[in-house]
Amino acid sequence: MRLHRRLLASTLLATAGLVSPLSASAQHAAPSSGVQLADLSVKDAMGGDLEADKASAIQDLILDEWLEDELGHEVETGVLTTVRAAYAQNVFKPIWTQKGIQSLKRARNDLFSYGLAASDVSQANLDAIADQRLSGQTDAIRATADLQLTAAWLRMASAVSGGLSDNGEAVDPETDAPVMSMVQASLLQAARGDADDILADLEPDHPQYDRLKRQLKHYREIRADGGWLAIPEGDAIEPGDEDPRIPALRDRLIAENYLAADTWAGDLLSTISLAVNEESDADKSEIRYTDDLAEAVETFQRRHGLEADGIVGGRTLEALNESVESKIDRIADTMTRWRQYDDLGSQYIWANIPSFMAEGWRNGRREIAMKTIVGMPSRETPVFSDEVEYAVANPRWYAPVSIVRRDKLPKLANDPTYASRKNFTVIDRATGQSVPASSVDWTDPAAATEYQLIQGPGASNALGDLKIIFPNQYSVYLHGTPGKRLFERAQRTFSSGCVRLERPEDMAKWLAAHDPEVSARDVSEALEGASPERIDFKSETRIHITYMTVTVNEDGEAHFWRDVYHEEDGIMMVDKYAPLYQPASDEELAQAEPAPRKG
Repeated sequence: MRLHRRLLASTLLATAGLVSPLSASAQHAAPSSGVQLADLSVKDAMGGDLEADKASAIQDLILDEWLEDELGHEVETGVLTTVRAAYAQNVFKPIWTQKGIQSLKRARNDLFSYGLAASDVSQANLDAIADQRLSGQTDAIRATADLQLTAAWLRMASAVSGGLSDNGEAVDPETDAPVMSMVQASLLQAARGDADDILADLEPDHPQYDRLKRQLKHYREIRADGGWLAIPEGDAIEPGDEDPRIPALRDRLIAENYLAADTWAGDLLSTISLAVNEESDADKSEIRYTDDLAEAVETFQRRHGLEADGIVGGRTLEALNESVESKIDRIADTMTRWRQYDDLGSQYIWANIPSFMAEGWRNGRREIAMKTIVGMPSRETPVFSDEVEYAVANPRWYAPVSIVRRDKLPKLANDPTYASRKNFTVIDRATGQSVPASSVDWTDPAAATEYQLIQGPGASNALGDLKIIFPNQYSVYLHGTPGKRLFERAQRTFSSGCVRLERPEDMAKWLAAHDPEVSARDVSEALEGASPERIDFKSETRIHITYMTVTVNEDGEAHFWRDVYHEEDGIMMVDKYAPLYQPASDEELAQAEPAPRKG
C-alpha cells in the first residue's frame, strides 16, 4: 500500500535535519562532521542549472516509495527515513555531484581491500547511472539515477560496516534539535565527494579486523607471486628421513615465509661442493628432512591448529596443500564475521571456538588468555554474546537429561560403584528424595528422565573447581574440568557444549580484579572452602563466543585454524602438484658453487 502523499511529504519536511545524532547510525564508526546539504550550490548538485521540475521528479519517486521498493529488504525502515530526510532537507534536489560520483566509483573499486567483491555488494553499472544522472534526457531519468547512486552507496556502506541500523528512533526522534543522524551525514558527505574516505570510517573498530585486513593484502601479494604448489601424497615424513618430496616441501614453506630461501640454499650448495665426488651423499642432501626444515614444519603446525611434532602426516599435508585462494577467502570470511559485532564492550571475554582460546580484554588490551575445550562436532558450542553475572566456587553439577541418557546410563548399568565413585547423588524426580543408585534399573532409558544425577564438589566434579555463569537459552557457561591432560591436545572438541577453561580460577580473579564489590581474594577464599559459594559480579563484562577460523596475533602472525564444525564450504586444495624431485646430473653437481654466507 502506497503512503498518503500529503502526509508523507509533511512528515519528511518536519523531520529533515531534526534527527538525533545517535538515531540512525552505521553499526561501527561514522564521520562526525555535520555537513548540511544546503551548502551545495544548485550548479554543483546537478552539474548544471536546476529546474524545479527535476526536484519535483525526485519528490515523486520518494513519495511513491521508490526507496522501499529498491532497498526495503536490505536496510531498516528508519534508515530509509533518514535518507528521505536528506532529500527533503534540500527540497528534493539531487544530491550527487560530479566529484561525489567519482568518489563513489573509487569506493566501489576499493571494496576489494575490505575483503568484499563489488559484484556481490551491488550489480549497479555506475558508469551508465552517472551518465543518466548528469545528462539524462528527462527529469525522471536524472532523478532516478540520483536515487540509484544513493542506493549504491547505502549497499556499500552496509557491506563495509556490517549493516546500517537506527534502533527505531529515526522515525520518531526524541529531540527537536536541528542535528543530523550519522547515516544522513555520511550520505551527504559521500555525495559531495568523500565516498571513499567515509567508507573507511565505517569499518569495524576491532584489533582483529585491522590485523586481518593487513593479512588479506599480504596473502594477495603471495598469490600475485604465484602462490605455491601442492605436495604429492605419500608416507609420513619424519625428521631424518629421505624423501623425494622434500624439495617440494621446502618450496612450499618458503612460499608462505616459514623458511627463508637463502638459509637452506647456502648450506645445500656448500654440502654439494664438499661432496662433489661423492654423488650419493650429494643426492641425499637435497632429499633429507633436516632439523631446520622440521622446525619450520612445527611452526606451520602450531599456526594451523595441529600437533607440533614436525611429522608431515596426513593432516599436516592437507593443511600444507590448502590453496592460497582458500586462505584469502577464509580471511575475507572472517572479516565479514567481525562486521557483525558492534561494540564488544570496554571489558569482555572472547572465546573463539576454532582456536580453542579464551581471552580477557579491557580497554582495548588483552590482559589474560588461556586454552579452552569446546563442544564435540555432535554437540557444538553455540555462537552468541551475553553478559557475565556470577561465578560459583566448588559447584555442584546437575547432569542434563541428554548427557545422562547418552553418557551416564551405560556407565551406571555396567558399574554398580560408578555413582558413589564419582560422587553422584541420585534424586527421584517424582518424590524429590534421594535413592540408592543400586535401586534403579539403569538399563531402562526412562531412568534418564525419572532420576536426577547431582554431582557434589570435589576432584571428580565435571565442572572442576569453578564455573562462570551468563544465563542463556543454550545453558552454556565457562567452567573447569578434572581432565587437565586434554589441554595438551591441539584440537580440543571434547565437551558437551560448554566451554571448559584451562585456568577458570584465573579468569574469575581477572573478573573480580575489575569489580567494585568483589576482589581476587574473595575468589581465592571461596575456592578454599568445600561447599558451593556464589560470587556476584557488579561490573559489566560481555562475553562473545565466536567462530573465527583465522586469527592474527600481536606479532602479525596469521593462524589458520581447522574448521572443526565444517561451517565453511571446505578447504580448497591446489589442483597442481609439485613435480617429484629429480637428482641433479654429474655435470650440474660439478658446476655448482657454494653460495656466500651471510653474517
